[in-house]
Amino acid sequence: MEKSKVEIYGSSVAGNIFVKKNQESIEFILKANKIDFSFVDVAADDDQLKYMKRKNRGEKELPQIFVGGEYKGLLKGLEEANEFKEVKKFLGLEK
Repeated sequence: MEKSKVEIYGSSVAGNIFVKKNQESIEFILKANKIDFSFVDVAADDDQLKYMKRKNRGEKELPQIFVGGEYKGLLKGLEEANEFKEVKKFLGLEK
């Protein structure tokens, strides 16, 4: 897997309005920082759901942010990084 590939693990069938809003917030922050990303729908792909659960240190909340296949955190962490203009640092994309 590409080391700098940013992925949002979420759900297309999120019954919870907060999950949907949080996915949109993550996408907005990444787009504003000109960071390419892809969306991984764990509701539609059981293998991806299992992978996420193996890698995310027991986190149950969606959506989750991964970079290069490694868990980076949730919206709250990304929002804090954005506030301090450290999004790339939070994601591990800064050299």
